[in-house]
Formats: sequence, C-alpha cells, structure tokens
Amino acid sequence: MPAEDVMQATGIASRLSLDKYVSIGWFPAPVEVGPPRRNGTSGKYAWLKSEVDAWILARAAARTASPLAAFDGASQPA
Repeated sequence: MPAEDVMQATGIASRLSLDKYVSIGWFPAPVEVGPPRRNGTSGKYAWLKSEVDAWILARAAARTASPLAAFDGASQPA
C-alpha cells in the first residue's frame, strides 16, 4: 500500500506522523518495492496490506480489552 492509502485506512493525518510512528516502532515499517535510484538513495517503499490490517485489528482489540486504554497515554505515542 502506498503511504496515501495507509494514511486513509488508519486515519494517520500526515506522512511526517506516519514516518515518526514507524521510527518509534508504533507502526509497521514499509518494505522496499523498487530498485535503488541512480543517485544511490532508496527506491520506492510501500506497506504490506496484511500488516496494516493487523495493526488496525490490534488497535481495535486493545480498545475493546480496555475502554480506557486510549486515554491512559501508554497505548499511543507522545
């Protein structure tokens, strides 16, 4: 899934937030799906739909398990 689709599916508001959540381990990392660019930088990245779906289900399960989990500060990044 491209970043735009991930943000729409999850409600994550910006690419900056998405990248932050990946960097702190709160959201699955993307996989490289294209060859490196000629200048040596990384190629295209995308997320596995199965991992994004699993993340969404895990968030829903955490909410169901503890209705106040979303408000305790421990389940969401700073």
